Amino acid sequence: MSLPKALAHTRSIHTADRRNAIDREVAVKHMGYSGLSGASDKALGSLAHYGLLEKAGKGQTRVTQLAVDILHPDSDSSRKKALLEAAYKPDIFSEIRDRFPDGHPSEGALKSWLMRENFLDRAIGPVVASYMETCRYLEQEQAFESGGASADAGEELDLPNVQTPVTTEGKTFGGAKVGDFVQWESQGALQLPKPLRVRLVSDDGNWIAVEGSQTGIPMGEVIVESKAVPAPPSAPIFAYAQDAHVAAPEQGEVEWMRNRVGQETNVRLMVKGEMGPKEIGKLIKLLEAQKLVLEDD
Repeated sequence: MSLPKALAHTRSIHTADRRNAIDREVAVKHMGYSGLSGASDKALGSLAHYGLLEKAGKGQTRVTQLAVDILHPDSDSSRKKALLEAAYKPDIFSEIRDRFPDGHPSEGALKSWLMRENFLDRAIGPVVASYMETCRYLEQEQAFESGGASADAGEELDLPNVQTPVTTEGKTFGGAKVGDFVQWESQGALQLPKPLRVRLVSDDGNWIAVEGSQTGIPMGEVIVESKAVPAPPSAPIFAYAQDAHVAAPEQGEVEWMRNRVGQETNVRLMVKGEMGPKEIGKLIKLLEAQKLVLEDD
């Protein structure tokens, strides 16, 4: 799991239970899982590798001070320093940094090195994707230098923007909006039988919900398959010149018919309610009666 995804999960746990010691099962439910499983255990393990979670007794865990320093920093510089520390906590990421000290390598160079180090083929792809995404996140947050840019204490919190789309191996994660059709990929596996429409995005942008489900999905694991189609603009209405003196329709009225019945005579029929064959028949009788009255006059 990349660092921005791990931070999104950590934020969910910290928002619900702060730094209190909680059962692992409670922690994974805060992260959006239904309970302990192979996938949720791997997610907890990823957070621990980054130093964002720690053991707190038998079967319990809690958010670390390092995670709090990132989520709620005293200053921008302290947050960047904590980000850099967390990013290279995983042993393999630390080894990669030591192997490529002049900056993060290209994907091709990293894959080649991992193959020479006898990594399993199925492990190389996830390692490369997570490492490259983490490096891009550090660049985005300008956190590659340990001190980072200075910031005054009390500056507005610069929290991770997990909704910023991140592209990994041709897939773009995050950035979903209401109305988009999305797929959910977790631990390298698709979780939805087909793309579903987003019906809700949380206020902090970290979670979405799709139609037909109440389960929160981490924004960092969402792939937007197709964007919402905006509603076409309403066509402008250009009134007839002779309508300038005509009163506006009342509430609930619609113009059902407009016809010219004489050289200087126009008819405009406004209807409120149903207008079917029965109603048209009654209207014809009313008009015929009015015609007889006018003929008598």
